[in-house]
Amino acid sequence: MKKVISLFDQDKLSDLNYEELNIFKTNYLKLLTDNPFPVVPNLGSHYEMITFLKRKDESNPVKIGVYENISPFEAANRIASDLVILNGLLQLIAANNEIKDAKFTLRLGTTHHVGKGDFTIKIKDEEFEGEAFNAAPSFLKQKMRKTLKKWEGSPRLRYILVNVEAFEFIGASKIDSRVFKVENWHL
Repeated sequence: MKKVISLFDQDKLSDLNYEELNIFKTNYLKLLTDNPFPVVPNLGSHYEMITFLKRKDESNPVKIGVYENISPFEAANRIASDLVILNGLLQLIAANNEIKDAKFTLRLGTTHHVGKGDFTIKIKDEEFEGEAFNAAPSFLKQKMRKTLKKWEGSPRLRYILVNVEAFEFIGASKIDSRVFKVENWHL
């Protein structure tokens, strides 16, 4: 099975300042435009539709957005989370002067490093970790529980970026103080 390929240089996602973060977002959005999702079949059995959405054709690697050799379902999940990270950080910077001059390291797609989050914010010599996800309202509690368990007892988790519409059924009093609601994550 061929590995999913990122169409951006993962090595260039470390120590980005605010301007570089904006430039990267612009390039990311251009790749989304240049490599649109494939057209969904008009007809088809449940099996054909599931195969189209969840299985990639190894003999014909498809580019979707910023990824190559990926299924539409997996691309949608990765891209939605990536956009929560990018837009969330830009919105967080606008709302929080403390991080205006920080450096940002992004771990997009399924990039994981032990002891690190989906992104790192470096303020002077201190690093803080952040998690991000794009969840349906019905899955928010599960995603939040999993995230908090992963970081249980660690003071390094400072931010949790989540798409605002995920909170449709959650009262404000039940939200962790580290959560930042990302508006217009898709833009």
